[in-house]
Amino acid sequence: MLKWLKQALSGPLARTPVIPPGTPVADDEGAEIGGLNFMSAIEAHVCWKARLDSYIPGTNNEDLKVEVDCRDDACPLGTWIYSHGKDKFNHVELFQQMKDHHAAFHRCAGHVLATAQAGKKEEARPMVQREYVRASERVKVALARLFTQLAQDRSGAT
Repeated sequence: MLKWLKQALSGPLARTPVIPPGTPVADDEGAEIGGLNFMSAIEAHVCWKARLDSYIPGTNNEDLKVEVDCRDDACPLGTWIYSHGKDKFNHVELFQQMKDHHAAFHRCAGHVLATAQAGKKEEARPMVQREYVRASERVKVALARLFTQLAQDRSGAT
């Protein structure tokens, strides 16, 4: 799990260590805290880039809808944020930061989709590489930092 997180976070915003030495993580099962599998949440948001990259030129036949995909409460992570996550971790500063980054990520994805659907594909492509990648990196880093803190809190409580 630790190796996977380090690999997933090897992006432009991950220049500072996100996973401190001694963080108690093991396998995929160890990636779940508070009803969320953090590994799956990061993977799902990583996959969005490929979806957008293939949607813009029309090689993805998904029926992506701006009014759905721009919402931060419509994906599995968003559902968790506004239910179990909020119930358990709303008082945690890193939870609030992750929630804000996740909302910005969905606004960005919605903007890219709207641009592509308006026929401005040449404008949408660089948006994916700039704004979208930054928003995605922020979500990944925020999830990793939150996971790290919660894992440390959990191991310290036992």
